[in-house]
Amino acid sequence: MTMPACQSTRRDGTPCRATPTASGMCFAHDEQLRQKTAEGRRAGGHNRSNSRRAAKHLPADMRALGSQLMEAIHECHAGDLDPKRLSAMGTAAGAVVRIHEVAETEQRIHALEAAAHDGKRWGA
Repeated sequence: MTMPACQSTRRDGTPCRATPTASGMCFAHDEQLRQKTAEGRRAGGHNRSNSRRAAKHLPADMRALGSQLMEAIHECHAGDLDPKRLSAMGTAAGAVVRIHEVAETEQRIHALEAAAHDGKRWGA
């Protein structure tokens, strides 16, 4: 049994393989859904403030990485990016996050060791 597919074509001219909505088009190709999504984005400004506050706590390169991944997710959903490439990007991003976590942990350990060393010197 074949799964139904979107009736639209992707930018490269190949048929879109995404799951269609009731209109026969996928989320990315259905013009009415695009309009509703745009309206929702305009009305949902309060979510942006939360994401902005969270982004302030991230290093600049991590913010850029997050933006790139979100763009890639949207491209993959629209059928413009091969899911295998998105998966590879996710794997690489996970490695970058782990590197940041290790570096942050190292900094904390060094700070604690320095504080413990200073405390011993002064008899505290």
